[in-house]
Amino acid sequence: MEQSGGQSTSKDQQQGRIPTGTYTKRSHYRIGRSNMVQSKLRATTVLAQILITPFTDTLLQWVCDQWTGMIGLSPELDNHYPRFHADKASRILERGDRCCMTSPEGYDAAVELLEELCSYLPQRYPTLFALTPEGITNLHTRETFDITTRPLAEDPMTTAGRLVQDDLAIMTPRPDSQYYLTAGSILLAGFWRLQDKFLMPLSEIHTSGDVPQYREKLEKGMMNFFRRVQPDKPVLRSNYFLQVDDELGWSSSIGPEDAPEGSSGWSTALKNKTIEHHYFRSERQSLRRLPRSGSVVFTIRTYFHPITEIAEEPHVPGRLASAIRSWGPDVARYKGRERYQEVLLEYLDRMHEGQVQGGLDVEGEGEGKGYPF
Repeated sequence: MEQSGGQSTSKDQQQGRIPTGTYTKRSHYRIGRSNMVQSKLRATTVLAQILITPFTDTLLQWVCDQWTGMIGLSPELDNHYPRFHADKASRILERGDRCCMTSPEGYDAAVELLEELCSYLPQRYPTLFALTPEGITNLHTRETFDITTRPLAEDPMTTAGRLVQDDLAIMTPRPDSQYYLTAGSILLAGFWRLQDKFLMPLSEIHTSGDVPQYREKLEKGMMNFFRRVQPDKPVLRSNYFLQVDDELGWSSSIGPEDAPEGSSGWSTALKNKTIEHHYFRSERQSLRRLPRSGSVVFTIRTYFHPITEIAEEPHVPGRLASAIRSWGPDVARYKGRERYQEVLLEYLDRMHEGQVQGGLDVEGEGEGKGYPF
């Protein structure tokens, strides 16, 4: 079977039945324990997509995250699923009403998304999920969810968030042609809070987050893009950030999660922590229109790895250092470069030099094999 983007998968791959340790070169997937995809392979493939091309227009291409192509909306589970599930369960217990919200306007779309997940996951991951007459059972955690009895036992976005590693957001169109954030399960976002963005229109979500040059270059195109998204033509994009702590749910280095809105930021982070505190954070984001409600579902799958780990990959240290240096002032401020650049760039330069001395073919970068493997 041919997937969007030209990647080929067999029937066994689609159903999660590849034996442990099998490597499928074309798709860069490695299936590990519990038939899950290895996270590092996906993270470094996302990194490759970001770093494979010289940064001639970094601001517009990567920080503002232009959409990169068409691909199916398929939540991916990997060998980090237990950690993600545990982190989400803990955050739901501690602050669920602030991280999972559904407005009356977004309720039908939230239920539609939950029903789609309950249908999809047992087919894609039969060793992890089982379909039941009432809904779905998580075979890993032994949790069973009833999605047929009304009222539901919990917010539908809370249940949806428990099932997958992705954070989830639903954008609903209104007569003013704007799309509004009407439902969300935002548990592992790291740098932003659902409670600050809930019920905002798309444009205000971006401008309130100080996304560089959104008004000037991206707003009109983004609005037109949302209007064109179709159920059978989802899209995928990837972005990346640097983080100087190992906390997936909320990066405490930028301030307390419950600080007043607008009071947290990179200015509160300790400057130039040792390299062991530096993490590469990338998001695989997808958009797809829900066919019944007409709302757009936005999935956010985070890949989170130590810089010391990804810097072992050929070409990555040099490309990442080049990318960081290429940021303009507004992008550098948005991504907090001033707080970590001295330690991080010195380390990346040293790792790159070591790769070059070890025979790295800089001129032939990315040629002759599926980068970066």
